[in-house]
Amino acid sequence: MEDRRSIIVSLILLLAMALGMFGDLLFAGGTRVLGHPGSDMFLQYFAWREFGFRELAKGNLPLWNPHIFSGAPYFGGMQGALLYPPNWLFLVLPTPVAINWSVALHVFVTGAFMFFWMKQRGLSAPASFFAGTLVMFCGAFFSHVFAGHLPQLSAMTWSPLILCSIDAVFRTQRARWSLLGMFAIAMQTLAGFPQYVFYTGIIAGLYATLRLIGHWNWRIAAALLSTYPAGVLLAAAQLLPAIQTTRETTRGFRLPFQFASMLSLPPENFVTLLSPDLFGHIARYWGRWYLWETSLFIGVAGLVFAIYAIIRCERGTKWRPVIVIFVAFLLALGANTPLFGFLYTWVPGFDRFRSISKFSFLASLFLCMLAASGLNRLFREKRIEIPFIAAVFAGAVALGVAGWWIASTGSWPGLMNASRASGQSYLFPQLYADTEFIAQSQHLAAMSLFVAAGVCALLGIILASARREPRALFGVIALGAAEMLVFAHGARATFDSTTIVNRDEKRFLEEHPGDYRIMNVANPNSAMSIGAQDMWGYEATVVRRYAEFMTWSQGGNPDQAMSYVKFVRYDPLFAMLRLGYVLGQRGNQLEIGDAHVSPSACFQLSRPGRSQRNLRRVAIDDI
Repeated sequence: MEDRRSIIVSLILLLAMALGMFGDLLFAGGTRVLGHPGSDMFLQYFAWREFGFRELAKGNLPLWNPHIFSGAPYFGGMQGALLYPPNWLFLVLPTPVAINWSVALHVFVTGAFMFFWMKQRGLSAPASFFAGTLVMFCGAFFSHVFAGHLPQLSAMTWSPLILCSIDAVFRTQRARWSLLGMFAIAMQTLAGFPQYVFYTGIIAGLYATLRLIGHWNWRIAAALLSTYPAGVLLAAAQLLPAIQTTRETTRGFRLPFQFASMLSLPPENFVTLLSPDLFGHIARYWGRWYLWETSLFIGVAGLVFAIYAIIRCERGTKWRPVIVIFVAFLLALGANTPLFGFLYTWVPGFDRFRSISKFSFLASLFLCMLAASGLNRLFREKRIEIPFIAAVFAGAVALGVAGWWIASTGSWPGLMNASRASGQSYLFPQLYADTEFIAQSQHLAAMSLFVAAGVCALLGIILASARREPRALFGVIALGAAEMLVFAHGARATFDSTTIVNRDEKRFLEEHPGDYRIMNVANPNSAMSIGAQDMWGYEATVVRRYAEFMTWSQGGNPDQAMSYVKFVRYDPLFAMLRLGYVLGQRGNQLEIGDAHVSPSACFQLSRPGRSQRNLRRVAIDDI
């Protein structure tokens, strides 16, 4: 009964933190939606969900999307996730409300699944709660709220439950626990982002193999081997159309190496384990790639206890997680190591995705497991070693010195320019020459280290107090939770969903009915919301033949066709696509070019040389 009570209390607290983080949006109603203006929520997922579930509510299963790319697959593209049960909220709630509730519930459920995984490993409820809190708000997970990544968040949620099922099978020696894994795999597949299914499968397979070492059992091995095939079969209604669709899209063939290697984890971003804002706040990130793909923050308290577990916990507790963390981070580094080239060439699947840095989320799960194991040891032993306390205070001093050095160094502009010179930064190039922005970035980096030093010092004080009063260890959990909540609040952003559709555009199209297509340069997916038909779009599942044609029309190599095309000229063949108007945005003013009257003027509106991806980048970093 005591254990059951502690489980209930822990889950209530996890739910309270999730509701506290999003309560203003969940209960106040309105049209505000989670995600940064100009993020994927704005450019893709809002319209994607609104269109799909609007059709489903009418009794139509939308296999085809007529509104973008002159027609493109919808159901087979997976990201609509029509068969994913939690998404059925969109059938009964307005789209903005459903999005906010979906994000909040997935954040909570992620923490709950992590909690139950730790319980399966025999950890106490306080230590398991600590792990759940760290995962809910860690950089590799929660930062995707800022980017508006609905299917990514949904898919990540099920990874802890898959790993939980593996440990449950070994703990109970009952193969029926593999049914839980099958269910979790099916749900992760239906969630709409297959990359996380692939990466989670690799790490889960490695973890299960390591668990079998020294505990071989044919019955258990057979149960584990059947988990993924059975889970995938449960999701076959979604997966089989997706496989068929993908064969016809730009992702159905080997991606160019340069594209597949994008968004590899930069080695310098390991510092975000301690200092999440060293390379700038997420809205003004000046480091390489995107911060939501490269942030590793699990809190100072979380990292300290993970290191403590590696040093002090029993070998049987730590050696498997340490190996998994090493492999996951090695894979996340991607093109920064020679391993990625080998995997790209020889291992199926690694040539079909980009952003291999997503392995860092799986590494974060095992880091949080170690952090909970270290804290659990202190609760169990009720004895805190003086060298450990001394090391924590030494870490606080080191972080303070590092913050002072950054605040006073004159080489900071050179460090920032090194990031710009890599060609992997999406910040405005002119900001790297802006002395005010450089000074603000240097100050933010120094303050981030000073905050880390302060948290480390507070942790040392709590540990010293716990030598006399063991219950003071609960202060570690409170400190870790506060640290993660502050981080998550800074990474939370919202926008008004009514701004996705330009009212002037909608009014113009209503006043000019006809059988034609448009090209909305800044936000082509808004055509899905207003019922228009756009010649282009913003989504990865572009029919390859269409992408080849559009690439060729702009003077590019069709063999390298992707979903990003720089529109720099008008091709007479666009008449075949019934292009009627090109819409551009200059400040707050909508500009409309008539393709029938002046094709050259149309493409002057489209701002030659700026791809759809670059437009998105500008929108994000312009705030």
